[in-house]
Amino acid sequence: MDLELRVAALEKKVKELELLLDHALDRKATSESLHSAMPALLDEHSQPTPRPAFQQETFIPAAEPAPPRDWEHLIARVWLPRIFVIVFLLGVLWGFTAAVSAGFITEPVRCLLGVAAAGLMYWQGEAQLKRKRAALGQVLLGGASGVLILSLFAAHMLFELIPSWLAFVLYILSIAASVFTAIRHHSQALMMITLLAGYLVPFMVDSSHPNMWVFAGYEGLFSIAMMLLSLRYAFRGAYFTAFGVLHLPLIISTLLSHTASDRPLLLTVVILQHLLLFSTALLRSEDSRIGQRIALFLSFGLVAAWTYGLYGTTGSDKLLYEWMLALWSLVYIGTSYWLYRQKRAFSVQISIATFSIFLWLIFVLHADQAGSALLVEGGIALCLGVRFQSRLQQISGALTYFIGMLFVLFHPIHDIGSHETFAWFVLVATIGGLYAFFRSSASVRESHVPARISLLLLWMGFILLLVFVSQLTNALTKGLGDDYQHLILSGVWAIYAVLLIVAGLFVRKAKANLIGILFLFVTLLKIIFIDLPDVSTAIRAILFIGLGAIGVGISRLFYKRK
Repeated sequence: MDLELRVAALEKKVKELELLLDHALDRKATSESLHSAMPALLDEHSQPTPRPAFQQETFIPAAEPAPPRDWEHLIARVWLPRIFVIVFLLGVLWGFTAAVSAGFITEPVRCLLGVAAAGLMYWQGEAQLKRKRAALGQVLLGGASGVLILSLFAAHMLFELIPSWLAFVLYILSIAASVFTAIRHHSQALMMITLLAGYLVPFMVDSSHPNMWVFAGYEGLFSIAMMLLSLRYAFRGAYFTAFGVLHLPLIISTLLSHTASDRPLLLTVVILQHLLLFSTALLRSEDSRIGQRIALFLSFGLVAAWTYGLYGTTGSDKLLYEWMLALWSLVYIGTSYWLYRQKRAFSVQISIATFSIFLWLIFVLHADQAGSALLVEGGIALCLGVRFQSRLQQISGALTYFIGMLFVLFHPIHDIGSHETFAWFVLVATIGGLYAFFRSSASVRESHVPARISLLLLWMGFILLLVFVSQLTNALTKGLGDDYQHLILSGVWAIYAVLLIVAGLFVRKAKANLIGILFLFVTLLKIIFIDLPDVSTAIRAILFIGLGAIGVGISRLFYKRK
């Protein structure tokens, strides 16, 4: 019986456990179904109600805000070392001065301390660069170079501890070390500081008998070497510094000790620098970002200025200046043609040729003769610039033509058979030629030259032709009385206006008709305000009758044409 009771109790407990297990499983299933249904309900409630088409707005993403300026980096890492290294140097200088005044530091010790300080600054500069502190490292390296050169300067010039030749060699070695450091760290700032110090080396050598060959040779070779290195490592600022600063020591030397025997040497240095630029422009098929072509044009201007300053002011040496300009003109014309055949850019070369010819014409010809020559050169240069779409050549040609025009305008005609008459004829003819070129050339249409330029040339041509004809009339009638001069000149103006109107009707150009009518009214104003106060009554009658008849006849001509 006990066994049966125990089995029954055990079965009862098993059933209770089964019920509890079924109840637990039901609760778990219910919770899982609720969890799976919740995201769908949330998505359904989170989706906005679609707006009508006319209420929907275009979403414009907000622009990303600019990152805030890192003042800590700018002040603490960039400007702080630059400012306080100067403060440190001033403190060292005052301490050094105090020690020298007390007699603790002798002259040799001073120089050795300067060299040691330069070495310490160099070591620290390299260490800072290795730690990615570029600004501080470059400042220390530049300061090391400056302290070393100043120490050598003091040892040589102030204390006379080393001779001139040794000081010169040590200067060159220190400059070479600084250049090597600038190239190794690709630091253009250090290279420019080294350049300025390098150009001053000849002035920091005390010599009782200065040798111009050594001076000019060093300056020229240093400039050429630094330009090549700057070109190689794409240092634009150092490139132009090496190019431009060369002329400052040459000018200083010319002002301080200039003799006739030094002129060929100075000019040779300037020409060698220009030949370097000329060669690099030819050897490199494309202009780099350094700006070699700009430097080439500036260099030729400096060569021309040096040649004129050294040889163009004295009577016996002017021939050299003329031949130099002629030679440069031929060289650059030939170079431009060769580059054109090679299908390479030649805008700078042809602009230099234009400039060289311009200088030659002004120097060789007199003022009354140079105007016509400059007009022809400027017109050809302008057409070439438009033809080859060279903006620099267009500017060169336009400036040359404008200067030639000024020459002609400031030299009026007094005699028929004079240079002034020929110059005015060339002026009118070249304006007509430029107008025809701008109207018909396909290259002008491709370059999108505005039509108002052609219109401007047309008006200029008509006005200058009237001025030319008026001057010829005055030159032919200068032996007559005032009445006849006024009468003939007004008649010429009226005939000129009639011819313009007839030509406009013949070629069916309304602009020519309007210009002729305008000139007819200008003739009337001339008669009223200029001729009437100075002519007799009979001449007044002739002028008004003639001009009135012309006006009525022209009006009748337009009626018939219509």
